[in-house]
This record gives sequence, structure tokens and C-alpha cells, in this order.
Amino acid sequence: MELVVSGPTIEAAIQAGLAQLGVPREAVEIEVLDPGSPGFLGIGAREARVRLVVREPAAPPAPGPAPEQIEEAVAQTVSGLLTSLGIQATLSIAQETVEGPEERGNYSIWTVRIEGPTAGRLIGRHGRTLYAFQTLVRAILARRLGAFIPLVVDINGYRAKRAEALRRLALKKAEQVMATGRPVELEPMPAAERRVIHMALKDHPKVTTYSIGEGEERRVVIAMRWTSEGN
Repeated sequence: MELVVSGPTIEAAIQAGLAQLGVPREAVEIEVLDPGSPGFLGIGAREARVRLVVREPAAPPAPGPAPEQIEEAVAQTVSGLLTSLGIQATLSIAQETVEGPEERGNYSIWTVRIEGPTAGRLIGRHGRTLYAFQTLVRAILARRLGAFIPLVVDINGYRAKRAEALRRLALKKAEQVMATGRPVELEPMPAAERRVIHMALKDHPKVTTYSIGEGEERRVVIAMRWTSEGN
């Protein structure tokens, strides 16, 4: 079931839709169709529009591979790929609990940390090579174990450095949006990087964020957080 709803703000439209559907926020997927605009002195004002899609009840998960089996498969897969690429590095593999979005809650993920003087070759511009390597590892593991394994690969601490750079970018672009009143589209980013931007500005009093585009072209938009009074 899905519903398209309009409102003076994105959040107002979401709440109106939830009330009509009679379901909690965590039971729906939310897509921003139009962030709306207060116009100029009320002229050209446009309400926000969102689509709410009720999630299908999840089927009971099938038993997956044991943690020991996953860890062994991860170590063999990553080590084999690094050897074939001529990269000497050390690995550390751990299963960690990650804080997820409010509607999802915390979840478990495998983290592979690769350290070595030549490992940086696998990062690439803005981490593109790193994400491609991670996708390859996930695909090999899924075929080998018969199940998708949530896994993140980090190289020489790149992810923490990139996350900090993205948070600074988010704040800088938020200042630009407040100064001009116009939305700013960021370059296409992987889902993990888009989430850093969303989280950096989720409590900002003046701007909001949403994603547009499909696949590799999906990107974050930073826009004014208009209220019904136009502030």
C-alpha cells in the first residue's frame, strides 16, 4: 500500500500520511517527491509532497552461516584478493554493532581493516576503488556462503578521515543554503557517505536533507527547512 500526501513542510506531510495509514513511522518507506517552497511573500508557494509505502511484513530469516565460518571465509577471500593484486598488508576482522537510523535500530556488521604501506592503492579518488573492492568481497562471500554478509572494508583508516571531511562539507554547504535560500545538490555518493551527510545535518534548525536520483547517480540535496510560517 502506498500514499502520496502534501503538507506545508516535509515533516507535516509525513505525519499526515502516517495518520491516514494508521501505521508507525518505522512501518513505511518515505520518498520526498517535492520539498516544497514558501515562495516569495506567499507568491509561488508550493506544498511539500511525499510518498509513503507500507513495508511488507518480513519473513522469518533463514539460519545463516556461523560467525566462525564467516570470519574464516572473509579472511581467505580478502587475503586471496590482496595477494593476487600484489599488496602486502595486515588484516583485522571483527563483528561489530553499528548504530543505525531510528527506524532501523542497531545492527551487526563485519568490519575488515586493512593496513599496509601499499594498501592505499585500493582507496582511489573519494574511495571509489575501495567501494568497488568492498562490493567484490561481498559478492564472493555471498556466492561462497550462500547468504549476504553485511561487511565494511576500511583501508589505513580512510573511512574516519572521509567521514570527517564529509561532515565539514555538510556544514559548509548548509551555510551556503542559508545565505542564498537555494538548495544545493552534492555530487553522487555511496549510501554510507550519504548517511554521513544526513546525520551531520539531521538536527540542524535551518536546513534539511533528502536524496534524489537512482543507483550510482543518487545524491544528497541540502535545502532550507521551511516552516508553515515560512521561517
